Amino acid sequence: MSRAGVSIRHATDLNAPPPPDQDETCPVCKTTRYFNRDMEFRINPECYHRMCKTCVERIFKDGPNQCPYAGCHKTLRLRGFKTAFFADLAVEREVDIRRRVAAVFNKVEEDFETLDAYNEYLEMVECLTCDLVYGTDEQRRKAEGQLQEWEAKHKQEIERNRRIARESDDARQRRIAAEEEQARQRRLLERQEELEEKANAKRFREEMLDSLQSAEMGRATEAMDKIMLKKRGATKRDAALGAAAGSGLSIRGLREKKAAVVDNKPYDPYGGVRVMPERIDLASEKLAMYSNDWVEITRTKPEFKAGGYSPDEYLTRALFEAFSGLGVFVDEEKVERGVGTAGAKEAAVTGDTGGRMDVDDPF
Repeated sequence: MSRAGVSIRHATDLNAPPPPDQDETCPVCKTTRYFNRDMEFRINPECYHRMCKTCVERIFKDGPNQCPYAGCHKTLRLRGFKTAFFADLAVEREVDIRRRVAAVFNKVEEDFETLDAYNEYLEMVECLTCDLVYGTDEQRRKAEGQLQEWEAKHKQEIERNRRIARESDDARQRRIAAEEEQARQRRLLERQEELEEKANAKRFREEMLDSLQSAEMGRATEAMDKIMLKKRGATKRDAALGAAAGSGLSIRGLREKKAAVVDNKPYDPYGGVRVMPERIDLASEKLAMYSNDWVEITRTKPEFKAGGYSPDEYLTRALFEAFSGLGVFVDEEKVERGVGTAGAKEAAVTGDTGGRMDVDDPF
């Protein structure tokens, strides 16, 4: 039966509560804080096993070495050790993983066109983080591969977002410094105004006493009214100056992003201009209502279909010829017949038609 505390190579569970004396004893060399009050514990993000600073320097000073914990085959380096910020190492591990994931998935809300796309991105990042923190070994390997794949695929975008974040942080620091300077100047101004107000109150009291002393008998009320009116005018003037000085209000908000226009439509030789007639409906279901024996033959017999004949085209042309004259009004043209005849005569002599002929569109 082995004594408690003799073996230094044992496996630990990060999720299990630490023993009461774990914070005071190094699991490797068994040194307690009672003998070394300056003892510091270090951890390595590769395995998060605690050991004192002396053991870290003794084991890993000459180069990379295996973790001294039993069952841990991680190769650790001296530069990878750090002091844990949280007493619970499970929390420390989760914070480190989230920091690493956030360094790769560093998009912000302004990078998305819609809120749904941004929420889907956040959900994907959170699912990957949960797999790295709480998942099984298979889920962790899969999430690690997904993280590395995303980092390799979006390397330039990640660097750009990091640069933008640094610039934004610098601008925020400058803004905070400017706001602190403005606050300091405002405090000095308020102190100066307070001193001026006390001086004005003292001067007002002296002027009031002098006015009352020099006023004629029965004119004291009139002198007091003049002094109060002068004081109210000075107060309004100071308030107006303060409002004018503090009018530099700026409201900032998210920029409205517009999606890039991507034209994936087929080429239109007419440039979007519709050449179909408007007075009649040439839809397929409407043209099917026009029926006669000859048209029915072309619709049913395969020899007409194989040749590419279209009865709808025939009906369209027939309707066009039937309704093309509806836009011509003879009575209105008779009024301008003389002018039109003179113009035609001149064109016949000179051979100049006067430009492109305009023809009314019957549809």
